[in-house]
Amino acid sequence: MLNKKGRPQGEKPDAREALIKAARYKFLNKAYDKVSIRELAQYAGVNSAMIKYYFESKEGLYRAMIMEVTGQVIGNIKSRLQSGDFMSVEGFFRSFVDVIKQSPEFPLLMLKEVMLGQGVSRQYLIEQLSQTHVKVIDQVFEHFHAKGRIKAGVDPKMFRMSLMSLTLNPWYMRELLGIIEGVDYDDAFLERLIAHNTLLIEQGFFVGEDHE
Repeated sequence: MLNKKGRPQGEKPDAREALIKAARYKFLNKAYDKVSIRELAQYAGVNSAMIKYYFESKEGLYRAMIMEVTGQVIGNIKSRLQSGDFMSVEGFFRSFVDVIKQSPEFPLLMLKEVMLGQGVSRQYLIEQLSQTHVKVIDQVFEHFHAKGRIKAGVDPKMFRMSLMSLTLNPWYMRELLGIIEGVDYDDAFLERLIAHNTLLIEQGFFVGEDHE
């Protein structure tokens, strides 16, 4: 990619990564149409031509940023599934929290973009998420089902929906919970949230009382 024809001369080798970080900060703190290409490039410390070189457009960078963040979560889950000692859905919830606590506004961006249709790339993101991310979540069910951990008659789609709801809803409600309940999404609270969600899923869907 760095040797691609037309790459502006004299740019730092980590320009793409810098632009993704810039997009992650800017788009999570300002509306899409309020963020300019020049602003993104300045924050990243690169020539604005690098946006076109790597992503073709501002929307391309926006899409890439979303897929990068969600990809980190999915990558964490895959690593746990492949580790051979994935014996609890605690690892699933932790895979999400470890990434999202760095950008707590991200779930609200996804809510507006994908579910409420208030963004600019809804159809693209739905297609991408359904082709890759949902399949990995289903692998979590398959993993525990193969180990005989899932109760008979559990619908895989309902299992997936329950995982996704418990994972995402607390972040959609973060501001409201802060106002009404005085909840601070610090590390101590997030550990309690992971433990609570794990307990709900494993007592509801798993066989036996030993939820390691």
